[in-house]
Amino acid sequence: MRKLRIILLFVFLLLFSVSLQAKEQQGALSYINSLRQKSGLIKFKSNKKLNKAAKSHASYLVRQQKHGHYEKKGWKGYTGRTPSDRVLRAGYASKAVMENVTENAKNYQHSIDILFAAIYHRFVFLNFENNEIGVGNATTKKKRRVVSAFVYNAGSTEINKLCKRSYMMENNTYYIQNMCKNSDKLIPRHLYEQKQDKVRKKNSGIVLYPYPNAKNVLPVFYTEKPHPLPGSKVSGYPVTVQFNPLFYKKVKLKKFRLYDNKGKRVKKVKILTSKSDKNHRLTKLQFALMPLKRLEYAKTYQVEFEAVADGKRIKKSWQFTTKKPKGTLYKITKRQTTLKAKRGEKIALYFEPKSNKDVLDCINYTDKLHITCEDHNTLLLTIPKNKYLSKKYTIETDNRSVSIIID
Repeated sequence: MRKLRIILLFVFLLLFSVSLQAKEQQGALSYINSLRQKSGLIKFKSNKKLNKAAKSHASYLVRQQKHGHYEKKGWKGYTGRTPSDRVLRAGYASKAVMENVTENAKNYQHSIDILFAAIYHRFVFLNFENNEIGVGNATTKKKRRVVSAFVYNAGSTEINKLCKRSYMMENNTYYIQNMCKNSDKLIPRHLYEQKQDKVRKKNSGIVLYPYPNAKNVLPVFYTEKPHPLPGSKVSGYPVTVQFNPLFYKKVKLKKFRLYDNKGKRVKKVKILTSKSDKNHRLTKLQFALMPLKRLEYAKTYQVEFEAVADGKRIKKSWQFTTKKPKGTLYKITKRQTTLKAKRGEKIALYFEPKSNKDVLDCINYTDKLHITCEDHNTLLLTIPKNKYLSKKYTIETDNRSVSIIID
C-alpha cells in the first residue's frame, strides 16, 4: 500500500509538472502573439516537436552552465550541435528554423522583453515567413551562474510540408538542397518561394516596432551577440521598420528620426541599414534607429520615418510610451543623494548612466531592505513596515551613494 501511494504521488507530481510547463508555454506563446498581432503579423501556431527541441536545449544550457545556440557532443543532455540538428532529432522535417535564447531571465515575459529589445533577435519573432514556434525553459534552484534558460524555435508549416514530399527531377527547374533531414533531398525552388509567399501574404506590408501607441516599452537596450553597437553596454530602446518582401523589392531610406515628449529631436542616434550594419545581419528591407543614450521612464516618444519603396514615397509617424517601474521613481544623478521614505513604501532608484558603459551590478541585499533589480541601472526597494527598522540606510555603487531616511 505504501509503495502504491509513493507511485501515485510520483505520477501526480509528474502530471502537475507537465501541466505547469504547458501553462507556461501557452503564456509565452500568447505574449509573443500579442506583440506580433499588434505589429500587423499573424499568430504563431504551437508545434509540439519544436517545443521538444526548445525544451531539450534549455535543459542542456542549465545543466552544462552554458550560453548560446550550440551544444557539444558527448556532454550530458546533448541533442544536437545546432538548432537545426535539434529540431530534426525532435521529429521536425525541416532544417529551416530560427532560434532565440536567453539565460537568467526571471520568467517568459522578461525573457521575451529582453529579446524584443535586441534588434537581431526581435526580427526572429517578427519574421514574415515563419508561422509556428516551439518554446521551452529550464530552471534550477541551486546557486549557479546560469539559473534559467528560455529557448524559442520558429519555423514554417509550409516549408516543413515540402520536406515530407517527394519530387521528380525536371529539366529547366532550379532546386534547393540541404533543407530537410535528408540533406540530399532536392526541393523545387519555385515551390519553396511559393510557400514562403503564402505565409508572407497574410502579414502586413510594413511592420513598425515598437508598434503604434505601444505602452510599457522598455527604455533601454543593453547587449546582444553580435552587438549592433560594439563597445556599448547601455543605450536606448531600438526602433525598427521592416518591409514585407512579398510587397516590396527596393527601399531607399530618406528620414528616420526620434523625438522626446517635449518634441525635441533625439540627435544622438545610429541608423542601421544593410550597408551600415557592421554585422551584416540586416536585409535591404530592414531599418533600425538606435538611440545612443537610454530613453526616459514613463515618457511618450514620437517616430518619423520616410522612405521611397519601389518608386513610391512611404511616410510613417507614430508614438510609443516607455514603462514606469512600480513605486515612487527617483532619478539618481548626483554623487550623493538623500531621500525620505515611509515604512511599507515601494521606491525605484534609477541611476542614470554617465556613459555608454555605466551599468550597475545587480545587488542582492540581505538586510531589512528588500532590493531587486528592474534592470542594470534601476533598483526596486520595498521599505519594511517593521517598527524596529533603522532610521537610515545607505546604498552605494561604484560612483554614487543614496541615503534613505525612514520617516
